[in-house]
Amino acid sequence: MKRRLWILRTFNVGLFYATLLIGFGSLLPGHWIPGSGVLSILFPFLLFPHLIMILIWARFRPQHMFKNLIGLALLFYPVMAQFPIGTSLTPEQTSWTLASYNVRAFYQQRGIASDIAQWTQSERIDILCTQEMRRSAANPVAAHYPFRVYAPNNRRIGTAIYSKFPIINHGSLMFDAIEENSYAKRSAGYADIALPDDTIRVINIHLSSTGIKYMDMEIEHTREEWIEKGQFMAKKIAHSDKDRGKQGRNIMKWINESPYPVVLAGDFNSVPGGNLYVRMLCKLDDPYIFKGSGAWGSYLPLLQKGFPLRIDWTLVDEQLPYSVQYLSDVAFSDHRPLITTFSAPTEPQED
Repeated sequence: MKRRLWILRTFNVGLFYATLLIGFGSLLPGHWIPGSGVLSILFPFLLFPHLIMILIWARFRPQHMFKNLIGLALLFYPVMAQFPIGTSLTPEQTSWTLASYNVRAFYQQRGIASDIAQWTQSERIDILCTQEMRRSAANPVAAHYPFRVYAPNNRRIGTAIYSKFPIINHGSLMFDAIEENSYAKRSAGYADIALPDDTIRVINIHLSSTGIKYMDMEIEHTREEWIEKGQFMAKKIAHSDKDRGKQGRNIMKWINESPYPVVLAGDFNSVPGGNLYVRMLCKLDDPYIFKGSGAWGSYLPLLQKGFPLRIDWTLVDEQLPYSVQYLSDVAFSDHRPLITTFSAPTEPQED
């Protein structure tokens, strides 16, 4: 019995320090240590070992739970931001709805733009933020939205904001921290939208992609091929993480300079957690943490590999009363759309 307890204590100490290492390591900016931000992917996988150890210590040594309770506290936000616990609301509780959707340039299958257009109407989407939007194929979607802006203006594929409410100002945004003149440098735009009871600034972004294709995740059988492919993917991930760290500096500047409450939506190509996510949470709320519901995982290739991870975020100003946020279980792209519903501001009560 003593030997078993010694093994459990040794494992528990290793689990505790691994949680600390991953947690604090992921808080390092990606442009300082490329790849550090990707450590937050591991957070959900640490949850169950801590829970199992708590059950074991509750039976044999309750005084040893302390390390696991600290571990769970460190995992709280990253895990809650991945696995929803909320419930959907009735339509009467919704004032307006915003969706963020990487549409994969409408290449998933023939006629997909019309399918997405019908979906936006059935879901009553008032503001639609799209990434990887191919403008030449977007007419079915645009037909339902009288107000629309594109960024960058001179590119065939980019981001777009469609609105049923008037857009009073808009523009393209540039990630100045990115040196090379690439899509990652220009993949953002904003629109100031006049709602019935407020004016907001919607910032729509598409952060640097890992560049990993679905075929890259097909692991070969030989050890040499597995190692070679692993090194290839690690280099891609580290380079893109460095770019996202730089892009985060621009995003914080845009949020701070906004004259209106901000809704930040887009494909972040990163899971909630780590340095970029923490910086955003200092300014904005993540409705998914306490108001999330619906399907798990926003990127279907990862979901099909057994990793239900969310890389699409919509963060909102705390002044805006959001109701629920959920992933719609549709397959019009290689992403799932993330939908956020908002309620009307509460009128102050008179004395």
